[in-house]
Amino acid sequence: MSPDVTDDAARVTSCVSAYRANRAGQRGIDTYAWLVDLLGAQTNSHSSLVTVGSATGVVTTVAGSAVLHCLDGPASEAASVIEHVRSMNPGVIVRGLALPGDRLTKNLFEEARMPAQLLVH
Repeated sequence: MSPDVTDDAARVTSCVSAYRANRAGQRGIDTYAWLVDLLGAQTNSHSSLVTVGSATGVVTTVAGSAVLHCLDGPASEAASVIEHVRSMNPGVIVRGLALPGDRLTKNLFEEARMPAQLLVH
């Protein structure tokens, strides 16, 4: 499956909002949302929605760094999202953001050998 990438702010916002709504009440979601908002508020930040099959993820780049967040969907397709985000950002360290207790996302980041994980507690 080939990835679909869009910079459409409405689609990015919709993905982020759906991720938050689906995890309302989950431990760490308020801090997670605050951090995502903080990244997006930087004047030089840029966010893109990456979709592979039914998996989605948002990558926000700012000041030479990239953070993959709101990763959701079947494991095999989500792994393809991770790999595509890396290919979009050559030479940049891509970090993954996951909620505490989200073993699926944490495992996907580990399998992809993400150099750093931000686990919000």
